[in-house]
Amino acid sequence: MKITYAIILLNLFLITSCEDLSNSSKNYLIARVDNNYLYLSDLDKLNLKFTSISDSIIQTQNYINTWAKKYILYDRSLQNIEEYDKNKLNDLIRQYELDLYNNSYKSSLIKAKIDTLITKKQISDYYQSNSFIFKLKEPLYKYRYIEFPKNNIDRNEITKRFISYSHQDKYFLDSLTFQFSNSFLNDSIWFSKKAVLKNVKFLNSKNLLSIKKSEIFEVEETIQVYLFKIENYLPKNEIAPLSFVENTIRNIVFNQRKLKFLKNFDQELINDAIQNKKFEIYN
Repeated sequence: MKITYAIILLNLFLITSCEDLSNSSKNYLIARVDNNYLYLSDLDKLNLKFTSISDSIIQTQNYINTWAKKYILYDRSLQNIEEYDKNKLNDLIRQYELDLYNNSYKSSLIKAKIDTLITKKQISDYYQSNSFIFKLKEPLYKYRYIEFPKNNIDRNEITKRFISYSHQDKYFLDSLTFQFSNSFLNDSIWFSKKAVLKNVKFLNSKNLLSIKKSEIFEVEETIQVYLFKIENYLPKNEIAPLSFVENTIRNIVFNQRKLKFLKNFDQELINDAIQNKKFEIYN
């Protein structure tokens, strides 16, 4: 039996190794559990990659056995589960099926019907009317940062340019980024405390809070030098700047549109079903 099985699997490997499978080959019957059939075309959909004949035999045998166990166990469960429990399971299956179809249909409607374009003005208007809900739960920082080997021959010039930071200085530093171990020079973007601590190695929660705005740090370790400056700072409980919450507002506005659409859709769905005699409530 094992020899015959191995020959079958070897034949499968030879068939599936051919790039151009004919329809007759794809309909090759591999296995059966009662009235459930496994064809070569089912294996073909899996895009199994075989490195050798032995690998093909192992992978194919594992898949066939897994496929068979599902149906054998399902058949046994039908025979042994109490009728009451079967009915509960069937109710769950039916509810799950309804939810899958309904949610899939609603998702397609949302993509097709809801305007996803949210203008800068709409975002700004929402922010102006609801800024009180955007109180910061942690401080925000604008900063710039460079990390480089302390034996860098341009160290003094890099430090000088980092401090003065004119347009020409920024251009100069940008041209040297290949020399830096790490850097961030766009100090017009707000970052949370967590993000700053993640990006700047020498900082910890305590010393970050002690750094004052516009204070420049030069920290030297065994092999690295760190240059760091906080360009701006907003403490906890301040109102977050619009640029920091813009994406959040965009999501809020879109979700409001979605909820409004779904509410109207649900009502129209009921009204349409009543009008077309598909839905009735009996007294």
